[in-house]
Amino acid sequence: MRTLALLLCCSGCAVFMPAPTPMTSLRDELPGGDAKCLVVFLPGAGDKASDFVKYGFIEALRQKSLSVDVVAADATLGYYMRGLFPERVHADVVAPARAKGYQQTWVMGMSMGGMGTLLYSREHAADVNGVLLLAPFLGDRSLSEEIRAAGGLAAWQAPAKGPITSDTYQREVWRWLQGVTANKEPGPNLYLGWGTEDRLGESASLLAAALPEGHVFKVPGGHKWTSWKAVLDQFLADSDFTRSCAR
Repeated sequence: MRTLALLLCCSGCAVFMPAPTPMTSLRDELPGGDAKCLVVFLPGAGDKASDFVKYGFIEALRQKSLSVDVVAADATLGYYMRGLFPERVHADVVAPARAKGYQQTWVMGMSMGGMGTLLYSREHAADVNGVLLLAPFLGDRSLSEEIRAAGGLAAWQAPAKGPITSDTYQREVWRWLQGVTANKEPGPNLYLGWGTEDRLGESASLLAAALPEGHVFKVPGGHKWTSWKAVLDQFLADSDFTRSCAR
């Protein structure tokens, strides 16, 4: 899988990556209605909304008897590459779902969808109560090394707040995470998990060090659905999400 950074810089490739309007999604509503919480799933590169059914993510929520409605977005590479991701996922997926009036909204995404989860939550901080990041892409290795060399996220000299562009989004996301984890900027309740053999584990560990106890899950495995499902299972066993969204 190529990194999101490379794909964002590949402007000439966008023509080969469609981003239809409206963005499509898959919905799974609580039988009987009146769910407390909305869960929004965002896929990784090359994945699609139906994969959350295929790999048992929606079934895992239902087995826990949670009071949730679920919407999985077909937020494919094309939306990121064209700079349309936050706009389309909000207008076509999240806002229509939230019109039902939920007590809480949680966004969960893996790999590229993990970065998408952060990009969306940064822009709509007032609307997102919590997130689950599954082996998220958090930027280039050189940036992770810079933050680690500075002594970690809290000690890193972040840039001034600025707009999101293909050149700035990585540093801006880390700047925002620094503010959120220090309670200096509005943001969601952050949970994070990844596999011990995951190639994105190095950057994930930097964020993990800034999160509260019980908000980080490490499981055996690499950058694949079986590892992400194992993280989800641990998250559902004990988290603020399951306590807030219980029936």
